[in-house]
Amino acid sequence: MKPSRLARLGAGCLVACLAAGALAADLPNERQTIAKLDPDATHRVYMADLALSHIADGRLHVIDGQRMRYLSAMSTGFAGQVALSPDRRELYVASTYYPRLYRGQRSDVVEVYGTDDLVFRHEIEIPPKHAQAMNIRATLAPSADGRWLLVQNATPASSVSVVDLQGRKLASEVPTPGCWGVIPWPEQPNRFSTVCGDGTLATIELDEAGQARPRGAPVAFFDADTDPVFIHYERSGNTLYFVSYGGQVHRLQLQPGGVQVLPVWSLLSPAEQKARWRPGGMQLFAIDAERQRLFVGMHAKAVDGSHKNPAQQIWVFDLERQARVARWPGHNAVSMVFSPAATPRLFVLDGAGNHLLALDPRSTSAQRSTTLGRLDAVGETPVYLEVQ
Repeated sequence: MKPSRLARLGAGCLVACLAAGALAADLPNERQTIAKLDPDATHRVYMADLALSHIADGRLHVIDGQRMRYLSAMSTGFAGQVALSPDRRELYVASTYYPRLYRGQRSDVVEVYGTDDLVFRHEIEIPPKHAQAMNIRATLAPSADGRWLLVQNATPASSVSVVDLQGRKLASEVPTPGCWGVIPWPEQPNRFSTVCGDGTLATIELDEAGQARPRGAPVAFFDADTDPVFIHYERSGNTLYFVSYGGQVHRLQLQPGGVQVLPVWSLLSPAEQKARWRPGGMQLFAIDAERQRLFVGMHAKAVDGSHKNPAQQIWVFDLERQARVARWPGHNAVSMVFSPAATPRLFVLDGAGNHLLALDPRSTSAQRSTTLGRLDAVGETPVYLEVQ
C-alpha cells in the first residue's frame, strides 16, 4: 500500500528538519551586540520625526552625515521636542507619556542622553504642559552656559518651564501670554527672548534661582498684521535673524543693554515680488556664520497658506552685501541646517520623500550646488534637523 501524500510530506519535513538541526549544531551561538559610535561625530545629524501615524511613540533618527549612513533610532514619546547641550555632550528630549499610550495620567519629563553612546542618563519631571507641537528650535533650548533648559509650554496658554539642569529639578514657570518660543541669549545666559503676536520681542531675565525678574518693555520689530515672521530663527554672533512670509529679513542685535533693531532688507527684487516668489518651509533657512551666507528655501506663485511649501529653489545670499549670489535647485527642501567643520555641509530635508541630502555650501556655481551625499526615505514625518 502506497503511503498517502500527507505522510510523504511529513517524512520530507522530518528529513529537512533533521538536516537543519545538524547544520545548526555546527554553528556558534549568536550574541546580540550594540555597535559603538565613532568618536568622530563630525556632521552627525539628528532628525526629529513626529511619526504622525503613531504620534505617541515618536522617533529621533541619528545619522552619520559624513558617510550618509543610518546610526540609530531613539524614542521621543508623544510629540517630543529635542535639543543638544551647548557642549554637544548631552541630548535633551522634553516629552509626554501616558500609561495607556493615549490616555491615563499625563506625565511630562525631560530625558537626558549622552551623545557619546546615545544611552539614557536620567530624567527630570516637569509640569504636564510641554508644547505638543511640530519640532522647531524655539520649543526647547538650553541657556548658553548649560545651566538652564527652557521648555515651551502650551495649555493652550503660553508659558516657559525653566529647568535647573545642575539641580535636576524645575526652577520656575514663567508666564509668556501672547508670545511663543524660547531664544537663549549667547552672552547673557540668564536671559531669553520670545516672539509675541503683536510683532514684538519680549525678553525675560532670570535670577540665580531661575526665577523671572521684572521684565522691560518688549521691542517692536515686525508688523504681525501685514507681514508676520516665521518662528524659525538663526543666530550669527549676537545677531538674531528672522525671515517674514513676504521675504523680508529682520535682524535683532542682542546687547548687554537690550535689543537693537537693525534695518530690514528684502530677499526679493521687484520682478520677483511680481512673480510672487516667497520663502517657505519649516526650518526654512540656515546661516554659514563664518562666510556670512544665508540659504533660504523659496517657491514661486505663492498664495496665502503656501508658507510651508517645499522649496523650488534654494537662494544663497551674501549677508554683508545683502545680495543674492546663487539660485540652486530646491530639492523639495522643507528643512535645512548648516554643519560647520573644516569641510562644512548644508543638510537639506526633501519633504517629498523624506530624503536627506548633504550639499556643499561653498559651491561656487550660481546655478547649482554640489551634492556630497544622500540618504533616501528616512523615517515617516521628519520635520527638524540638528547637528552635533
